[in-house]
Amino acid sequence: MSAITIGGDLIHYEKLGRGRPVILVHGWIGSWRYWIPLMQTLHTSFSVYTLDLIGFGDSSKNADHYTVEKQVDMLETFLDQLGIPKAAMIGHGLGSMVVLQYALRNPDKVARMLLSSMPLFDPGDLKERVPAGTRQMLTANNDRYSLAPNIEDVVGSNDKTVANTGSDSDKTIVSSSTSSGIYTPFHELPTISRPDTEKIDRDALRKAAEERDKRRNESNPLFDKFKGNSITDLLEKCFDKSESSFDKLKVDVDKSDDKVLEYSAEDFDPGELLDDLRRVTAPIVAVHGSKDPIFPVPDDEIWNYLTLNKEDVFVPIPFQGTRHFPMLEHTSFPRLASDFLTKPEIGDIKLKDRWVRPHR
Repeated sequence: MSAITIGGDLIHYEKLGRGRPVILVHGWIGSWRYWIPLMQTLHTSFSVYTLDLIGFGDSSKNADHYTVEKQVDMLETFLDQLGIPKAAMIGHGLGSMVVLQYALRNPDKVARMLLSSMPLFDPGDLKERVPAGTRQMLTANNDRYSLAPNIEDVVGSNDKTVANTGSDSDKTIVSSSTSSGIYTPFHELPTISRPDTEKIDRDALRKAAEERDKRRNESNPLFDKFKGNSITDLLEKCFDKSESSFDKLKVDVDKSDDKVLEYSAEDFDPGELLDDLRRVTAPIVAVHGSKDPIFPVPDDEIWNYLTLNKEDVFVPIPFQGTRHFPMLEHTSFPRLASDFLTKPEIGDIKLKDRWVRPHR
């Protein structure tokens, strides 16, 4: 058993093997221990690290550090202290969210990611939502961004444009020399003046913030999934008590703090998670069991949204007949993990369960 102290918290971890580093991050049910079979498969070619997140296993129980953001802070310091400059990462459930946010913060430190059993929910607006990272245009009619597959197809090869490449925070203005009136020239766009702080209605701001928080809580399917449940309750949904995996996981579930469910889910936004998956630059293999009792298997609308213009760097694999723990239940998972780590391009991974984007 190895451990380091980070921000006053004891963080338990294990390492096996030699070679390029691979980081395994567990989910809401269990601890580092259920990665042991995969560690034994990978350790002959890789240095495999796995750790207990705060609130789980043999790591500290500190409710102040149970949010996803605090877990990411811990992971950053963990890798820095161990002197790991860059690694491939495999995350499961909560671990997949932590790994994703780490990659968004540190795009140069993550080679690729295998994300299993993520809480992927339809936010309800996928047909209208403009996927983050797609090329978009600003229209004069309604000042909204609309998807433009190819700028030259819309404004012509001689028009001067600046393309947007991300979410609202990444948007850049598109100007055009066309006389069609479709696009607003840069110099004609309205400007936003600095507000007069003396005239700010603080009661209105407070009420708006409360309304925003209310809407967020009403549209938080992850919080709804966890509400009223303990980690043991979730385990009982995944395995029958007669199955050997139940007893193996129960040992560490009993060490975990149920409060981590609420704290890690409180700021969850289903649409934001989908867009974070599109914003991240590292290639992604996304695995989901078709019979997952915790999170519903993503439908074609979600996979279409996530793979738009990213088919070679975002590979969905819905494992048929598998529940919440593909690494324990599906015989192809070790081979998938090996291919994920060794194939030059993740688009070259070939499995019968791989989801294929339909041609339209």
